[in-house]
Amino acid sequence: MRFDTKRQTEFFAEMSERQISAREFFGSLLLDSISRNYGLDNGLIMCFDTRNRFLSWTDREGMQASSADHPYVAFQPDDIVRETIFREAVSSGLDYFNVDPMVYRSSDIVRGNDEASSELEQFTERHFGAAHSAVMAFGINAYIQIVFFKTRDEGDFTAQEMETLSDIYIAIANAYKGFKKYEQSRIVSHIQDQVIRSGEKAYFITDDFMHVLSCNSLASTYITNMLGEDAAASLNGDSPCLWLPFLLEGDGGGEEHREKTVRGYVFGIYTYDREYSHGIVDRYHWITIYPEAEAAKADGAANDMGLTPGEKRVAELLLKGLTYREIAARLYLSYHTVKKHVENIYARCGVNSRYELYELKRTGRLDI
Repeated sequence: MRFDTKRQTEFFAEMSERQISAREFFGSLLLDSISRNYGLDNGLIMCFDTRNRFLSWTDREGMQASSADHPYVAFQPDDIVRETIFREAVSSGLDYFNVDPMVYRSSDIVRGNDEASSELEQFTERHFGAAHSAVMAFGINAYIQIVFFKTRDEGDFTAQEMETLSDIYIAIANAYKGFKKYEQSRIVSHIQDQVIRSGEKAYFITDDFMHVLSCNSLASTYITNMLGEDAAASLNGDSPCLWLPFLLEGDGGGEEHREKTVRGYVFGIYTYDREYSHGIVDRYHWITIYPEAEAAKADGAANDMGLTPGEKRVAELLLKGLTYREIAARLYLSYHTVKKHVENIYARCGVNSRYELYELKRTGRLDI
C-alpha cells in the first residue's frame, strides 16, 4: 500500500471536490482515486438495501447488478463478514453522517471459524485472485461497503495498513457526509416548493432514517399541542425522531400518498424516492398536518362532501377541465397521486364521472 503525505493531501482534496461535484458518490471513479493515491488496485464497492439484500457490486470496470446468476447471490448466506458488519451497523444505528472509522479485517471476523474462513477464501480467490480482504462500511445499516483484497503472497493486512485504511475511511466518510447534506438540501428545497404550491400550511420533511430535515413553525405548534414540547423539540435535532416510526408504519409498499388521523389531527404522508444506478433507493417523506375539527367545521359550512384540502384543489382544477397530467404539473404531484385523489373525490361525492361532479357543483350541492 502506497503512503506519503503528498498523496494523502491530494486524496483529501479530491474527496472535498467530490462531495459537491459527484452525481453519485460511490462508483468506479472513487476506486480510481483510491488506487491512484494509495496503490489499492484491487477494490470493490458492494451495495445492499437497508434490510441487507444485495443490490450490486462495482469494480473499476463498472457495475454489475444483482441477478439470479450473480456470483455473490449464492455466497451471501455464507458471508459471515457481511452478516457481522450488518448486525453491528444496525445495533449502532450507523447512518450516512458517521465519520468514525468502521474498518474490518475479514480474518479477524472469521478467526476460529475454519469453515467460514475457507468459504470466504475460496470465494475471494475464485473471483478476485485474492486470499485476504478488509472492509469499510458506510451509510444506513452499512448499505455500502468498500472491500480491498490482497493476494496470498502479499499477506494479510497489517496493523499499519489498517490504520491507513482508517485514514482513508475518515476522508471518504467526511466527504460522503457533505455530499448527503448538499444533496438533501436540494431535495428538501424541491419538496418545499411542492408543499408551498399545494397550499398546505403545516408540514415537515424526513428521510427514511427518521431524521427531520425541515419543519415549519405551524407544524411544530400542532405537534406540541398533540404530543407535547419534547416531541416538538425532536423535530429540530440531528438524532432520529423516536415517534416517527409509529406515524410512518406500514410504508413498506411505497404508497405515494396516504392519511392518518392521530389525536384530532390529520397527517397527509407523501413519499419521494431518490434512486441511484447501483440500486440503492433513499426514501424521503413530506408530511402535512391539519386539525380534524377545523377541517370538519369548514367542510360542513361549505358543503364540500368532506373533501380534504388536497382533494379540494384537485377538484377545482378538475372542474376547470384540466387533465390529470395538467393537474399533476400544476400542483407538483405525480400522475398516480392525482388519479388517487380523483378516485377519492368521486367516492366522497357519490359520483362516477367529471360530468356528474360538475352537476353537483352547478346545482349547488357541492361548494368548493
